Amino acid sequence: MTSGDEPGPIEQRMVVEYGITLDGVWLPLPMLRRLAAYGPWDKPFTEASADQERVLLAHSLAERHNQAGLHRGLGLRDFLDAIPYEPTVSFGKITDDGRYPQGND
Repeated sequence: MTSGDEPGPIEQRMVVEYGITLDGVWLPLPMLRRLAAYGPWDKPFTEASADQERVLLAHSLAERHNQAGLHRGLGLRDFLDAIPYEPTVSFGKITDDGRYPQGND
């Protein structure tokens, strides 16, 4: 909301999500990093979809928790270390006609 309780203009933004496709299933890098924090004595990790859970278990990236959900698997740390990752470089706005004006940050 802007001042005067009028709604602000609607914006469209492009979001970049880093991850890897393994066996045809998208595994977001932030989700894998969160999974790494879940050990067998912690509460279970329940964020993965059924397909993600299947792939994580098949590749020893996760193990079944003794309740419901998952905890980190033996192969997760080395798997995460092997994924090349660099921060996103910011880029300027693109005009309506698809041009990228120089010096536009």
